[in-house]
Amino acid sequence: MGLPTAAARAFDTKVVSAAHTQLAFSSALDDGAFTAAGAAEWVAASRHELRANRCVALPTETVYGLAANALDARAVQAIYAAKGRPSDNPLIVYVSSMRMLRALYHLPACDAGSPLPFLGTANAALEGARLQARLRQAEADDRARGGDGVWPEIPRVYHAAIRRFWPGALTLVLPRPPCIPMQVLGGHGVTVAVRFPSHPVARAAISACGLPLAAPSANTSG
Repeated sequence: MGLPTAAARAFDTKVVSAAHTQLAFSSALDDGAFTAAGAAEWVAASRHELRANRCVALPTETVYGLAANALDARAVQAIYAAKGRPSDNPLIVYVSSMRMLRALYHLPACDAGSPLPFLGTANAALEGARLQARLRQAEADDRARGGDGVWPEIPRVYHAAIRRFWPGALTLVLPRPPCIPMQVLGGHGVTVAVRFPSHPVARAAISACGLPLAAPSANTSG
């Protein structure tokens, strides 16, 4: 795993191995909590860099990705700069749990300098009671409308595919949550591409930092 800082496409990079870490997740889909046994310096290192709005290279089940906080426009712009990627070419947003994906639809747009949220685990001390209450209320409202209260923020047409293919290399195109800046979408459109990775290192890094990550492939563009 690399920890690059983009500055005019020059990198100050630290490589931290995740090869000897055993990861176990509390839930296949709904919650992002996990335990890590063995050498796990990379967990704290990636969390620190990502919550500082810097880029981190992470393995996924398909390619290495160059990831940064998907809620912050400046962090997203650093990805484009590092890759030399055209800024009108949209990015994929990665989440570590259905809880994290759902939470995005209850967050306002992030202002520069505002405290970063922590998403993805059923822990009020981390997420905050207000977000927990909003998720529960959305479930109750869905049941009141005759639904089953499961993932009410996500169009129901996607639920069967989510249960079958996530976590995994399936990208879904969903309505853009207000907290996702337009830079992720390449400056245009009303939908966002979302993936829930099955690679344990990627999923753990996303969960540890408590943020959705925007991530194209880690190679340079062109």
